[in-house]
Amino acid sequence: MTIRVRDVGPRDEPHLWRLLAAGGGPDSWLRHALRREGARGFLGAWDDDGVLRGATLLRSGALCAARLSTDAAIDALLPVLRTRGAWYSLVGPERPCARLAAGLAAGSTPRVDRAQVFMLVTDVERLGPIAADLRPARPQDLDALVPLVAAYRHEDGLTPEGVDPSDWLREHLSTRITHENVRVIEDGGEIVFTGAFNFRGSEGSGLGGIYTVPAARGRGLASRATAALCRIGLSEGPVVTLHVDARNAPALRCYEKAGLVREGEYRLTFW
Repeated sequence: MTIRVRDVGPRDEPHLWRLLAAGGGPDSWLRHALRREGARGFLGAWDDDGVLRGATLLRSGALCAARLSTDAAIDALLPVLRTRGAWYSLVGPERPCARLAAGLAAGSTPRVDRAQVFMLVTDVERLGPIAADLRPARPQDLDALVPLVAAYRHEDGLTPEGVDPSDWLREHLSTRITHENVRVIEDGGEIVFTGAFNFRGSEGSGLGGIYTVPAARGRGLASRATAALCRIGLSEGPVVTLHVDARNAPALRCYEKAGLVREGEYRLTFW
């Protein structure tokens, strides 16, 4: 069977929608991206019968593959992706994205390359108790949020020790705050919890950057706040997702207490 690769165009979108719909929760980010900006950045791998066997999305250096992409489709997509400019992150369903990561490495060592547990919730009745004091972050919270999110990134291994991400975090968080995608909880006038929507909309939501300051841990704050974030997401779309380091047992317990269930693995690779 011959696999041919081409950019996904407007006429191909029904085929892409079918592939991504079959991918379920793990493909909610790709459906969100397709809904918002159309097929821009999507590559498709087609067989001799005109069946779409796999797809990737590359936008602004971030790469992802559809969950049901076959090994043959990924192998056909790789040479084209190598010509498409720089990529800095690969995040998505484990099997196709791990194969992509191996094929794109080209002798270089990623600074982060690990399997994540993928989790989701589709039923608001599954959610645990919620934090009523979760609120949208405001521009005046920025000075307090930047060091908190930097601490989260160092703790999670996303930013190497000794590297200060404050400058780009300030710009990144400012944009997210403008779109009300960052939430916080205060205690005694100090922010003790933050969490964010990486994406949100009619195709679903993805959570990230969930962090409780060490002094406030052990009180169930993060699970209640995560449940509250999930309730917001489920009011807008059919599924809320997140992925977490498979070695982070406390976080896994927290998210399960909030009401999320495990749904396979995600690959997280940063160069």
